[in-house]
Amino acid sequence: MVFGESSEHPTKILAKTSMSDEDWEDLDLRAASTIRLCLAKNVLANVHGISNAKELWEKLEALYQAKGISNRLYLKEQFHTLRMNEGSKISDHLTRGNGVKIEDEDKALRLILSLPHSYEHMKPILMYGKETLIFAEVTGKLLSEERRLMSDGRTST
Repeated sequence: MVFGESSEHPTKILAKTSMSDEDWEDLDLRAASTIRLCLAKNVLANVHGISNAKELWEKLEALYQAKGISNRLYLKEQFHTLRMNEGSKISDHLTRGNGVKIEDEDKALRLILSLPHSYEHMKPILMYGKETLIFAEVTGKLLSEERRLMSDGRTST
């Protein structure tokens, strides 16, 4: 059978393998250990005593993947006050997305409004003749402009 041909869930396929209970326990212990290695000391204190990888993951999710209204409000506030620092790279600025569901055009507008003074000339270019803005289009143009500015900076020195 070629990988991807089966309609079964991967865990069901794994369950049909000849792994013993001992092997599964060892694999689970290794997974839990790997997760713990990535945690800061203050986080480790919150998951002390959990040895099962699934339970460990669920506890971390419950602690740090807040889905409440107060967290969404906080993330949206951060999004709407986002500003790019002068001298920062566009690619670094784009990674500051925070996981809040925002309409594509709103993301594009916020990105344009967050640009520093050195990109002021791009604002009318990005919006001229547009009925709507597309985030991917705005991002692509800004990354191209950043590459152009960087290459001009290298050749002019």
